[in-house]
Amino acid sequence: MNNYFKSILVPLDGSEGAERAASYAVDLAKAVDCPVVLLYVYHPDPNRVMGMAGLPRERIQEISKEAGAKIFGSVMPQFQQAGVTVEEKVVWGDPREEIIALANQHEAMIVMGRRGMGQMKQLMVGSVSAGVVHSTKQPVTIVN
Repeated sequence: MNNYFKSILVPLDGSEGAERAASYAVDLAKAVDCPVVLLYVYHPDPNRVMGMAGLPRERIQEISKEAGAKIFGSVMPQFQQAGVTVEEKVVWGDPREEIIALANQHEAMIVMGRRGMGQMKQLMVGSVSAGVVHSTKQPVTIVN
């Protein structure tokens, strides 16, 4: 263990950048003998929210958990093969805010991709990753 963080938080959104960050986190977690928290923030766009208006809350929660499980499933084999302890979290909300809150709660280093699945792909650094870097006091590693 180290003196700077107690776990590694890896926000995932299904993007290639997030998958590269997960691969980096596997090696880092092994090197510092530290658990990993995988995070999927369900942040539906307004059109999806309107489409879900008639669904019961339980079904909407199921949908978000299913989406998270699919994304976690794409990276879990790496962590399992490396013997890294992993916790999975699916939350609703603003990705930047939820990433920062969970990193604070877990005293975690954040390892995330440079750009994700958002509509701002043309920017050099994505809006979520830039927002996290500029708003958190936790250590952050941005993976290209």
